[in-house]
Amino acid sequence: MTFTHRLFTTGLSTLSFLALSTAFATATAVASPTTTDTAPGVPPSLAATDPTIGAPADDPFYTPPAFIPAIPGSLIRDQFAPHLLAGFAAVDRKDAPSTPARADRILYTTTAQNGSPVATSGFVMEPARPWTGEGPTPTIVFAPGTRGAGDYCAPSRAGNLFASTDMAAGSINVNYEYPFYAMASAAGYRVVVTDYIGLGTPGQHTYVNHTEEAHAVLDAARAGLAFAGAVADSPVALFGYSQGGGATAGAAELAASYAPELNLKGVFAGAPPANLQDVTDTVDGSMGGNVLGFALNGAIARNPELAGLADMYFNDEGKAFLAETADQCTFTIDTSTPDLSEIDPTDPMASMMFDSRELTTDGRSFGEIIREDADLRGVLMGPDYRLGDRPVDVPMFILGGTNDDTIPYGQTRQLAADYCASGASVTFLTDGSPAVLPGTGLGHAVHKANHTLQALDWLGDRFTGVEAASTCGG
Repeated sequence: MTFTHRLFTTGLSTLSFLALSTAFATATAVASPTTTDTAPGVPPSLAATDPTIGAPADDPFYTPPAFIPAIPGSLIRDQFAPHLLAGFAAVDRKDAPSTPARADRILYTTTAQNGSPVATSGFVMEPARPWTGEGPTPTIVFAPGTRGAGDYCAPSRAGNLFASTDMAAGSINVNYEYPFYAMASAAGYRVVVTDYIGLGTPGQHTYVNHTEEAHAVLDAARAGLAFAGAVADSPVALFGYSQGGGATAGAAELAASYAPELNLKGVFAGAPPANLQDVTDTVDGSMGGNVLGFALNGAIARNPELAGLADMYFNDEGKAFLAETADQCTFTIDTSTPDLSEIDPTDPMASMMFDSRELTTDGRSFGEIIREDADLRGVLMGPDYRLGDRPVDVPMFILGGTNDDTIPYGQTRQLAADYCASGASVTFLTDGSPAVLPGTGLGHAVHKANHTLQALDWLGDRFTGVEAASTCGG
């Protein structure tokens, strides 16, 4: 089925392209036993709610073994990964000389929201030049922005870690943040990128589930340091924007309790989705409505009380929307012929905007259903998805834009205030850039393009011991 709002696939496709083009312009573990015959290494609690988590991946590297390490952050396996910055001539042996910025895919253990160990993937990129500062080489863990929900969309699965296309599935994997990884590597930092849970590995990706994303980020740091043979107290920082900003903010909230041994120096969280009620209301009516499908599918996969959600509220087109977005990438290829009869010639842009009311049985919007359904609201506004209710004890750099057409500025500013109230050191930056084609996602992308170098410099100052200037109270 083809939806009118997919004429431009998802609004984040445009967002991603702008971020990419602008970036180029500017720059021994305890084994857990097999728990089921169909889901090697997967606890029954996960397999029961998400049967796809036990299916093998299309690439054997991403299929978890029958026994996975139970300790979070444990390495399961690694694999050489050619990529653009290093060229394609590096020797495929860990003990052999390699070019600068060598990259390797990693499969490692992290933790689902219910405490179950689960395998996830990512990659490690070594510095393109030696670290010249004091102490061990710093590591920046990047939490990716929205890539979609399908395994093919994972950053580590992109061809040469940059871009590839699955024509049969109609999926395009564009690693649009690759230039930022290259910048960090060129500055002498080790780069670690997580694919998150279920993005690359079997199972539904739990999009904007900040608990699972935070675990994946923090365990990527552990696994990346272990893979590199780095000393335990090597300095670490986190970088994320949009979905990634929510992941790094969640990691900042959970670091002290989940990964207290990490030497975490600073966290950049750009435009983090802190309140999904507000985000839903903002994205509905834009080109980026497919992200609501990503989020709902992930929530259903982890919360049995939501199992009947689709039958209760969605019409046939809505059910098709959920099925389609369960394994869709941000970039897609739609070869079907658009239904031009659905386009209003007097306002063609409005015809391309997502409208969730067309997908529900009674014409209510997704936002209205969230407000009125106690179970759904309890999940999406609960501790696994909401940010700001837990204190942080690491310096934060939070970025928000007054004309962000995806993540409302008010919730970003409120998150900074909440962290300030908890005693954290917060640098809050407002981007006042004018609106750019509201509803297309460009007003969300521009702020990242404007301030990525500033964010990397801010993290660099944390590595060199410069005290962060807090705007709390100012």
